[in-house]
Amino acid sequence: MYTQKHRYPSATPAPAVHGVARAIVAATRFPRPSPADSSSTPTRPTIAKLMFNNPRWLPGPVSLKARFSLAVGMLIVLTATVLTVATVLLVQRGVETVAGERETSLISQVARDLDNKFMIRQQALVRLAHDLERLPRATAAFQDKLEQYHSMDGFFTNISVLDAQGEHVANMNYPHMRGQGNFSTRDYFLDTLRSDGPVISRPLRSQISGRPVVIMTAPIHDKNGQISHILIGAIDLAKNSFIKELSIGQVGKTGYFYILSREGEFVSHPDERRILQRSGNGGKRAASVEQALAGFEGTLRATAENGADALVSYKRLASTGWLLCGVYPTAEAFAFAGKIGWNAAIIAALLLLVIGPLAWLLIERQLQPLKHLGRQMAAGRAGPAPGAPYADDEIGELRRAFDTLMAERDQAERAVADSERKLRMVADNVPALVGYVDKHERFVFGNERYSAYFGISARQLPGKNVRDVLGEATYTVSKPYLDAALSGRAVRFERQVRRHGAIEWDRVAYNPDIDAHGVVQGYFVLVDDITELKATQQVLAASEKRIRTIADNMPALIGYVDTEYRYAFCNRAYSTITEIAPEQIVGRTVSEVFGPKVFAAVAAQMAAALAGRRVSFERPAAGLKGNRYLQTEYIPDVGQDGKVAGFYTMVMDITERKAAELALAAQQRLLHTVTDNLPALVNFMDRDGRFGFVNRHHESWFGLPLARIHGSLVSSLFSEAEAEIHQRAFDEAITGRTVKFDFARMQGGDKRHYHATYIPQVDCAGHAVGVTGLVNDVTDAKRLEEQLSALARFDALTGLPNRTQLTERIGRAQTRSARNGNVMAVMYLDLDKFKSINDSFGHSGGDIVLIEFGRRLSACVRQSDTVGRLAGDEFVILLEGLQTVAECAVVARKIIKVMEKPFDIDGVARIVSTSIGVATAENGLAGVDTLLKHADDALYRAKDSGRKRYAMTSVK
Repeated sequence: MYTQKHRYPSATPAPAVHGVARAIVAATRFPRPSPADSSSTPTRPTIAKLMFNNPRWLPGPVSLKARFSLAVGMLIVLTATVLTVATVLLVQRGVETVAGERETSLISQVARDLDNKFMIRQQALVRLAHDLERLPRATAAFQDKLEQYHSMDGFFTNISVLDAQGEHVANMNYPHMRGQGNFSTRDYFLDTLRSDGPVISRPLRSQISGRPVVIMTAPIHDKNGQISHILIGAIDLAKNSFIKELSIGQVGKTGYFYILSREGEFVSHPDERRILQRSGNGGKRAASVEQALAGFEGTLRATAENGADALVSYKRLASTGWLLCGVYPTAEAFAFAGKIGWNAAIIAALLLLVIGPLAWLLIERQLQPLKHLGRQMAAGRAGPAPGAPYADDEIGELRRAFDTLMAERDQAERAVADSERKLRMVADNVPALVGYVDKHERFVFGNERYSAYFGISARQLPGKNVRDVLGEATYTVSKPYLDAALSGRAVRFERQVRRHGAIEWDRVAYNPDIDAHGVVQGYFVLVDDITELKATQQVLAASEKRIRTIADNMPALIGYVDTEYRYAFCNRAYSTITEIAPEQIVGRTVSEVFGPKVFAAVAAQMAAALAGRRVSFERPAAGLKGNRYLQTEYIPDVGQDGKVAGFYTMVMDITERKAAELALAAQQRLLHTVTDNLPALVNFMDRDGRFGFVNRHHESWFGLPLARIHGSLVSSLFSEAEAEIHQRAFDEAITGRTVKFDFARMQGGDKRHYHATYIPQVDCAGHAVGVTGLVNDVTDAKRLEEQLSALARFDALTGLPNRTQLTERIGRAQTRSARNGNVMAVMYLDLDKFKSINDSFGHSGGDIVLIEFGRRLSACVRQSDTVGRLAGDEFVILLEGLQTVAECAVVARKIIKVMEKPFDIDGVARIVSTSIGVATAENGLAGVDTLLKHADDALYRAKDSGRKRYAMTSVK
């Protein structure tokens, strides 16, 4: 709030006790002069000499009248000037008070409005986070939900969603930015994870747009209550927003508002170029800004950042801790007072012009009686007798003035006596002994406190000897200091006395009273009772002893270093390291205790601590026995004024821990070396399903760096189908059973096959703490298996189904035929005179014919039919789903027709014909062997009838 104490703090200290004593003693030692001691009234010749022999009373180059007129004029000017200045100051002070109170009220209202707007936006962001928690954890779900909330554009410039690793997964206004950039190192991201609540960031430059923004966050939790995502809302400080509107606002006509962050950076400013810049010119901020950043709130008169004099108001925002600042230039605030000053000056000038001539005439008239009085005094005429009435002229007035002066002197003497009485009352009420002792060791003055201390009243004290008042024991203790004071030296000491049957402590001050010739006339006495202070000091000493005992028994080096790098405290452990006693270390610099080399190694960290930052670091201490390793903590000692007075230091020997860490690191490197060179994926997953360890092969497997994979949820790196397979196996393994399973995934454009083994890892209590995974690429073995399977079911020459597969397909066709009642047929074929082809062209020529024969057969039937090779030149065709038996004859004639086209056998055209036996069946009544036997019989009938024919039979 705007108060007078903020603007004009008092700099006048309270009167010292010694000052009171000096005043009282001076009045006591030097009695007031009586009227009888005063000089008698000057004789007539003396008065005449004063009046007429003084050249200033005689006419001259500048007459008395002219001087009086000039004096009156100067008084008029001086009076007008004083009145003008006083009026301006009073008006200006009144205007300053009113303007300050108004500005304080205004900035408080603006601060409340800003805090309310921050709270509304934070509540809206938290409600949206709660809505997002009910959605599935798919990125598309978050993006769709955000795009439904464009109503929040009035609150935020943009809204985004980050996952727990800081990845950008959803963006309201820039959906194309998803997946670009990682925000895991941002302060607002880390603060949200630490606090598990909404956070308002410090002003910063956006990683996406590069513009100055403020980020508001809200955590999004999964079903287990853990933070799975973070919702962030960005407010652009340089675009239209409630913060931008503040920078447009004005105080009066020329004033303005701006906001500073906790670190002194501009959050809002009428000049947009200053946003995110530190306040002050050349890094030096105004004193009022430093005072406000240290905690001051209110209005004061100070120099604004542009160098102009202004009323500056400060108010800290409760929601963010930022500093809201208002600047009201005094040129505008005090413009009214300036006008009053100019008007008063003009009026004074006019008065001088009018009153000056009038004063000249009036003085001329009034000096006439004085001239007459002077002539009378020069002639030796006396005035009226005592008791007679005053003459009604200038002489009478002079006499009356003299008598008045005498009365005023008497009144002044009475005032001095009253002042002495008041000073005596002040001294008697001072909570200490105040007195004065002359050079003969006798009291001249003492206050009433002597009665409480020694049983002697202040009236009885003057003239008493110091020895008699103090007593022999106290006098003996005080005598050396008393002699020192009488020799001209001021002394201070403490003494222990027995008073009222109890031991008490006094703090005594003797100040010599030296006259103008350098002679000591006595000394002033001031005695304070410090018994309670001594008791407090004893308690503090005991407390310090306890702290020292605790520090000396800590297994660490504990000390305190001031701003000059000198030890002000250190515990006993320092002696074991430096072989110097702690009391000899205090007062020395760090460089003197440990040497310049050690000081240079830690100088930067010490400077950081003196700058106000807590520092923690580890370093080797090669100079110690066994090459020890030390961990050091520097904690700054920050006073209430914000200044660092020094820092506390604690140094611990962590050699054994460091050795264990190095051994563990070596084992981890060995583990990584071994696993990185295994032709398999080796990993460890904790109970939450996050990767705690992965070998190098995971980089190529997931296409991500190891740093991104480590700590990620395993299910988040798989596709939905792969994640389901993994989760099922993981849930079974975490119960304590080893799980083996196969799966396939696309890798680099190829389909790869993998065999995985999940082995539970248990602690000493037998509880599963995670799962170790071993994944082998079995693609080559899988392909070999498929090739072997193909060789077992397909003809190696023609690629057609072999006997095994034909038998299976005929069996399945019978089942379907029995179910739907359709006709099925088996056609048995061989090549006419195939032996002659082998004899003429060899087996390679025969193979060409068989391959081409199989191809033409496949072209003659439907895709739902099956063409297969039994052996040699024997082929079988399975027809199913026929409506009538006649359809078989159509297919047979088509095949015979197709074979009439010559075969190309190594460049020789040769007609190859075929004979066909067909066996049909309905309702799936016939078995596989029966159908094949009837079809074979029909084939022989066709050959017997002349070849290049077909014969049909029906199986009942």
